[in-house]
Amino acid sequence: MEQRIEFGLRALEGGNFRALCREYGITARTGYKWRERLVLWGTKGLREESRRPQHSPGALGEREVCEMVRLKKRHPCWGPRKIRQLYLRLYGEAASESSFKRVLERAGMTERRARRRATVQGGRLHSGRRGQAPNEVWTVDFKGWWYDEGKRRCEPLTVRDERPQ
Repeated sequence: MEQRIEFGLRALEGGNFRALCREYGITARTGYKWRERLVLWGTKGLREESRRPQHSPGALGEREVCEMVRLKKRHPCWGPRKIRQLYLRLYGEAASESSFKRVLERAGMTERRARRRATVQGGRLHSGRRGQAPNEVWTVDFKGWWYDEGKRRCEPLTVRDERPQ
């Protein structure tokens, strides 16, 4: 903050402005901005300002948020995707699915689903069954493909009876 004030006072004195900016390690654009703020608002104008947008043109209105919550209350078992589809059917336009999800999460109206355990382990399907009689359990394995000398694609498939010998 003190360096900004020092820069601003030296900038008001005159002289080579760009050389002064180089001396302070800032761009000329930043230097002009700081000098302008100092002239308009004094030293308070040199404070760090928030970079947060002052308005959000795509923000949801209060009516839309209330309607999302009302639809969710009417259909408590539905998730954001179904609620959005219903809203779309009723009003013709709807925010994105992620916006619906965010609104319903903030309202505390969603629950995380338990993740399903994969039944396939290691990229292999295995039922664990062993055949007790011929042709009871078969296994199939695709080994990949290649071109033979005649430039035809060869796709071998191994089929095996799982009955123990």
